[in-house]
Amino acid sequence: MAIDISQLSAEELEAALAKKKEAERLEREEKRRTYEELREETIEELGTAAHDLSLALERFNAKVFSQMRTLYELLQDYSKRHKDGKGNFEIKNDDFKILFKKQGKGTFDERSVQAEKHIIDFVNSKFENDVDTRDLIMSLLERKKGDLDVDLIQKLYAMEDRFDDDNWREGIRLLKESYSYNHSKDYIAFYKKGRDNRWIGINLNFSNF
Repeated sequence: MAIDISQLSAEELEAALAKKKEAERLEREEKRRTYEELREETIEELGTAAHDLSLALERFNAKVFSQMRTLYELLQDYSKRHKDGKGNFEIKNDDFKILFKKQGKGTFDERSVQAEKHIIDFVNSKFENDVDTRDLIMSLLERKKGDLDVDLIQKLYAMEDRFDDDNWREGIRLLKESYSYNHSKDYIAFYKKGRDNRWIGINLNFSNF
């Protein structure tokens, strides 16, 4: 029902205005209380969930790296691969794939030069008339920007017990002793196979020093 304010006295106008202001104040107060209650509820709920999720991820991170490193060590032992490998490998089944990647740089020191000389002496004496074998072994000693290739040297290690020769054994020994690996981080990535058989990354970024 509309009120003709021209018919109201000054006291009635003041009372009506005061009532309106009080109603507006109560409305603001209710909105403020609703906001503050929702804010506190949101902080508590999301903060607690984030904290619990962080702890769960931390525990999972530790489990992931422990199991993958154990598996890698067993793989090295099982496959008789030397520790000079880069350490990158992946495991997968019909549903999931897990990639383990080591970040760092491997180098051979000055002893590798002496190792090369021993292996060259071996090759020249053992395969003097076998050019193909000699070239094959020598190709594994190829240097790139002055550095031996760890992957190629691994192939030499795989033939370590094949030849009974002092120069050969000494060369392999010096290669192993000359190698060092400057490790920085390990990374693990998870994938799930999609409907089109393509690997889709699971949104977990794990790295570990």
